[in-house]
Amino acid sequence: MVLVMLLGACGGSGSGPQPPSSSPTPIPAAVLVTRASDRGTVAAKVGDRIQIALGAEFDWRLDPPDGVVLTRGVQNELLVRGTQAVWTAAAPGRSTISATGTVVCPSGQACILIAILFTTTVVVGGP
Repeated sequence: MVLVMLLGACGGSGSGPQPPSSSPTPIPAAVLVTRASDRGTVAAKVGDRIQIALGAEFDWRLDPPDGVVLTRGVQNELLVRGTQAVWTAAAPGRSTISATGTVVCPSGQACILIAILFTTTVVVGGP
């Protein structure tokens, strides 16, 4: 992971990010993408659901899916804590999942902002 540090005022306890405390809860029959997938490759088949579960230790901002290989699909369940999105593998090909995580800070106090850059490639094969 790539860390980008900025000094800002966003509040917080000053303790900084904490390591993941538990594994994300996988959605049945979904391909799970976690922080361990960073800079790697994940395999899926057309029709698979892709669970993006980067944890709750950071406030994650996902770039939108490409709309061809990966799509948002229909979200018909609540996302469990630590899961940012569930996308659908819609067509064969390669697509990149990119996200930026920042420290979760309650407002009101100065804190150091840390940005973590995440990226992984999803290779989608035929059904």
